Amino acid sequence: MAKQFNVGDTVYFISSSVFVRKATVIRAASGFVTIKFDTNNGNDGPSGIRVRESKVYHTEKEANDVVQINKSRQQNSRKL
Repeated sequence: MAKQFNVGDTVYFISSSVFVRKATVIRAASGFVTIKFDTNNGNDGPSGIRVRESKVYHTEKEANDVVQINKSRQQNSRKL
């Protein structure tokens, strides 16, 4: 399987199903990427996380489209 992301790529990650966060890939291997967020987490510096490649997106638009789908699903489940 070919890698979708390379070290240094800018990616977009969705946190809490509604917030799009910009990050940079610092490692990519075996279907996972380690990303470092561009914003400071309030502690010693920027934070990072290791996630599956399927959880990050190449463009902010792709991530925002998924957020809109998540929001509509949440609204539809509340109507039941």
